[in-house]
Amino acid sequence: MHPVTQMSPVIPDRRQYRAIRLTGLAILAGLCALPASAAGDRHALYKCVDKGGVISIQSSACAAGSTQAWRRDATPEAALTPEQLAQADAKRRHDQQVVRELSAQLDRRMREAAAPTPAVEAAAAPPAAVPAASAEAENPDLKACQDAQDFANLVRAKEWLGLSDAQVQRLYGWVARECKVSGGG
Repeated sequence: MHPVTQMSPVIPDRRQYRAIRLTGLAILAGLCALPASAAGDRHALYKCVDKGGVISIQSSACAAGSTQAWRRDATPEAALTPEQLAQADAKRRHDQQVVRELSAQLDRRMREAAAPTPAVEAAAAPPAAVPAASAEAENPDLKACQDAQDFANLVRAKEWLGLSDAQVQRLYGWVARECKVSGGG
C-alpha cells in the first residue's frame, strides 16, 4: 500500500492574484475589441453549396470545400416596449370596433334591401309625370345603387377587415340587388 499523502492547498500570493486579474481583463478587452462582423456572425444565416450541388442554409459559416452563395443578417427584432404594446393593443381594439360598426351597417343595409320598401313598390307602378330635375329624381333606385357601390368600395378598401369569401359574396350580392333597375330587362 502506498501511503496517502495529504496535499496542502496552494494559495496564490498577491503577485499571482494580480496576474490572474490582468489576464482576465486582457481577455475581456480582447472580446470587446472584436469587430462587429465577428460578433454579428452568431446572428447570421449562410447559404452554402457543396461540390455535389447540394444547397444548405445554416447558422454557421460554410464548411471547407463548399461555396458560400450568400450571407444574411438574422438578428432578432427587439422586443416591443410596454408603450408600443399598449399602442398596438389600442389600435387592435379600435380596428375591431370599426369592423363591428361596418358589419352592423352592412347587415342593416342588407336587411333593408331584402324587405319590400315603398320605393320598390313605386318603381313597379306605372311612372307618373314627374319633372326630370336630375337622374336621382328620375330613378330613386340609382341613388340606392350608388350608395351600395360606395359602401362596398369603402369596405373593400379596408384590407385589414379580412373579409372571408362568403362575406365578399354577400356584399356583392347585396350590391347587385341594390343596383337592379326596374324595366331594364
